[in-house]
Amino acid sequence: MKKIFKIEGIPNPGAKIYSLIAAKSPLLKDFYKEVAEEVCAKISSGRILDIGTGPGYLPIEIAKRSPNLKIIGIDISPAMVKIAGRNTENMGLAERVKFQLASAANLPFEEGYFDFVLSTGSLHHWMEPTKCLREIHRVLKDNSEAWVYDIRRDTPKEINTQLSKKYGWFLSFFFLNIIRAHSSVLLRDVKEILSFPEINFSKNCLGDKGIFLKVVLSK
Repeated sequence: MKKIFKIEGIPNPGAKIYSLIAAKSPLLKDFYKEVAEEVCAKISSGRILDIGTGPGYLPIEIAKRSPNLKIIGIDISPAMVKIAGRNTENMGLAERVKFQLASAANLPFEEGYFDFVLSTGSLHHWMEPTKCLREIHRVLKDNSEAWVYDIRRDTPKEINTQLSKKYGWFLSFFFLNIIRAHSSVLLRDVKEILSFPEINFSKNCLGDKGIFLKVVLSK
């Protein structure tokens, strides 16, 4: 497989710019709300790990919906961790949502620590995806799941058309041609990763959610 994954932390001012774009983007706001609702329908209490948390908007959406969930968000960008912490404090959720500097390839948590693991939009950064998935498996409790989402680069034409109709020409063009050029994965590459024998999950399922791909990993 051609190596397209790359771990990189976004420094300032890039982190601030990304945080502002994510906060204002109707597409990303809708995505975070949809994922948060799916998560809260799946799990109502326990500990959740959010890998590549960025500005922390997804943990915030989850915490707003479920008071019995505690979320730890990790990111390899110190600037993003700082922004996420500030955003959570502003929402009054700092007691239940924490952030720390860490890499998906070396999670600083004990075995079976989390009831659920999430990642949205960070898979394309992982230089060693199988190692990251093994780490996710290690920190996840038995009979639990991890959900990994990322932007799909090779969407069918009809999906692109639907996106344009829903969000308008400018936003869809910006997302499909600029954001996706840097931050996305190909369907075939995700399938290849999931086929590696090093993946220890008992079951995996790859779902197509339009512009996003969703991988469900069961331990």
